[in-house]
Amino acid sequence: MFKHLLEPGKIGNMTLRNHVIMGPTETHFATSDGQVTQREIDYYVRRAKGGVGLIVTHQIAGNTKLDPIDPYPRSLRLDDNAYIPMLCELTEAVHLEGAKIAPLVSPGGGAQALGTPYDSGSEGVYDIPNVGPSEIQCPVAQKKVRKLTVDEIKKSVEVFGLCARRAKIAGFDAFYIHAHCGYLIAEFLSPYFNNRDDEYGGSLENSARFLLELVASCKKNVGDDFPIVVRMAIDEYIGEAGRGVEETVELAKMLEKAGVAAIDCGAGLFMTMPLICPTIYHEKGCLVPLAEAIKNAVSIPVIAQGRLQDPELAEQVLADGKADFVSLSRAWIAEPDWVNKIKAGDQEGIRRCVSCNHCIGNRIFNNLTIRCTLNPTVGRELKYGDGIPMAAKKKHVVVIGAGPAGLEVSYMLAMRGHCVDLYEKSGELCGGQIKAAMCPPGKSVLANIQRFYNAQFSKIENLTIHFNYKMTEEKIASLQADAVVLATGGQPVIPKIPGLSLRENIVTADDVLIGKSEATGRVLVAGGGQIGIETAHYLREKGMEVGVVELLPELAMNEEPLTRLTILPIIAKSGIEVYTSHKIQKVENNKLTALDINNNETKELSFDTLVLAFGTKPVRYLEDSLKAKFQEYYMVGDAVSTANIQKAIESGFFTALKI
Repeated sequence: MFKHLLEPGKIGNMTLRNHVIMGPTETHFATSDGQVTQREIDYYVRRAKGGVGLIVTHQIAGNTKLDPIDPYPRSLRLDDNAYIPMLCELTEAVHLEGAKIAPLVSPGGGAQALGTPYDSGSEGVYDIPNVGPSEIQCPVAQKKVRKLTVDEIKKSVEVFGLCARRAKIAGFDAFYIHAHCGYLIAEFLSPYFNNRDDEYGGSLENSARFLLELVASCKKNVGDDFPIVVRMAIDEYIGEAGRGVEETVELAKMLEKAGVAAIDCGAGLFMTMPLICPTIYHEKGCLVPLAEAIKNAVSIPVIAQGRLQDPELAEQVLADGKADFVSLSRAWIAEPDWVNKIKAGDQEGIRRCVSCNHCIGNRIFNNLTIRCTLNPTVGRELKYGDGIPMAAKKKHVVVIGAGPAGLEVSYMLAMRGHCVDLYEKSGELCGGQIKAAMCPPGKSVLANIQRFYNAQFSKIENLTIHFNYKMTEEKIASLQADAVVLATGGQPVIPKIPGLSLRENIVTADDVLIGKSEATGRVLVAGGGQIGIETAHYLREKGMEVGVVELLPELAMNEEPLTRLTILPIIAKSGIEVYTSHKIQKVENNKLTALDINNNETKELSFDTLVLAFGTKPVRYLEDSLKAKFQEYYMVGDAVSTANIQKAIESGFFTALKI
C-alpha cells in the first residue's frame, strides 16, 4: 500500500532504506557550548529505531566567530575539531539502528538570530550585534546588524568547508547546507535583506554567489562522492520584496550544476514564520506545489515538506511524482515509530501530529527543551524510549472520563498491566471538549487523538470501555476498584454578570460547536480567547454576522504564537467585528452593555444570539464521594486545573506511572 514510501532510495551515492526523511527539529538538548549530549543521542536513536531512512539534525553552527549570535540557545556546533568525538557517538548510535544521518549546518543566523552570544554569560553585558549581508534589520528580531565584509565572507566560505570535512570524519552520511528560515545564507539570497552593490549582491548570480561558494568549499573538503543537500525556501511569501518561485527555480538549476545532490524545499522566513512550521490552519501538503515546481526544473532528487504527517498523503505525493522524498519533522516528534507502524499495517495506530506547534511555539521559542502535545516521552527517551515499566502489583483501576487525560491514563495503566474500566458519559472517546474543539475550520485534525486511542484500545484485552455511563454519587457507592482516577474535564465558565444566564438565545460556545444549541441572527461571542475566536470563525464561515467582545487588549493572547499569527489575519479579513479592551457590564433585552476601558465609554451592542466563551473550570462533582470511598484516588487533566491538551495528556501519563 505504501510502495513509494517504503522502497529504498538514493541521494547521490547514499542509499536510504526508504523515502522518508526526518526533518530538523530544534531540541535544546545540546550543552551550552554546543556539544552533543546523551539525551540528544537518545532522541535521535529512538527515531532511527522507528524506521526512518535519513535523519537531519537540528541546526548546527558552522562559524561562531564571524556570526557570534546563536539563533537558538544550545545549538550544536561544528566549527572546531573538539565537536567531532560526540558527533561521532551520535552517528554511530544512529547507524546501529539502520538509519542514515546528516547535519544541518549554517554559517550563521544572520540578522534574524534571536538567541544570545555563544559566549555564555555575556547576554546583557556586551552589545554584540547580529551580522548580515547588509545592515538591514529583521523586523522580528529587531536587533542591530553589522554588514559582513568581503574578506569575512570569504573566510566564512573557507571555514564552512572545514565543517563538511569534520562531518565526514564524524561519520555523517551527507551534509545539509542550511539556506532556509531566513538565516544568513537565505539573507544573501533575499532581496529584502541583501542590498549589496558588490559581487555578493544585486543579480541572482551575485546573490547566489555565497551559497555556491559554500557548496564548492564543501565539495573541495569532502570530495564529489559525499552528498551535499541544500535546504531552502522556494518562496519567502513576502511579495516583490523577497525571493519567489520563479527566481528560485533558476537558483535550483545553478545548484544542480554546482554538484548539489538534492534540494529540500521549504518556505518562508521569520516575517512569514508560520510557513516554516505550517500550523493547523494550513492545508495538509501545503508546500508540495513548491517542491513540484523545483522537480520540474531539475533532475536531482527533490524533497517535499509541509504537513505531510498522514502516510496516505505522503505516499500520494511520491506516487504522483511531485517529489522524490518526503521530509517530516513534527510527525517524528509525535510518533517515533512512524515508518515501523506503516510497515506493520498499523497506520491507524500512529500518533498523528496535529500541527499545534506546542513543540516549537510554546517550548523552543521560550528557550525550553522540546516537548510534544501528544507524546509525553519526547525528551525522556532514556527513561521511556523503549516503553514504560510494568506495575509491581497489578490493580483494578477505574477511570472516569474519556477526554485526553482519561484516555492517556487508561492507555498507560493498561500497558503497565493493570485491569482498567473506563467510564464515559457520551457514546464515544473524546465526546466532550475535544469533540467541540474539532468543529471549527481547520480543527478536524484533532480527531487524530480519538483515532489513536481507538486503535490502541482495540488491541488491549485488560481495558473495558463503558460508554453512555454517567457516573453519579449513587453509582460510586457500588463501585469496586483498587484505585480510581477522576478525569471529568472542564465545563464552561458562566461569570456573574447582571442579566447573564443560559437561555434560548444565550448559549455556550461548546454547545454551538457540537450542534446542541443553535446560533441565529446577529451573533456576539463573549470572550476572545482561543475558544471564542474559533467559534466566531466557525459561525462567520457559515455566513453569519458575528462580533467578538474581549476584555484584553488583543485576541487570543494565550494562543501558541505561530497559530496566533495565522488565525488573527483570518479573523481580520473575515469581517468579524472585534471589540477588544471591552468589559461586559450587563446583559438586558438582547443587548450587551460593555465599557471600553481605553476611553471609559459605554457601548450597547445588540445581538440575536449571545455565545459565551469565557473559558472553562474543573468538573469535580464526584470528588468528595470518591475520596470518602477510595483510599487510592487521583485527579488528572482539567479536573485538576484547566489548561490544554498537552497538559491533560501529560498528567494522565505521569499519573499512570504512580499507580
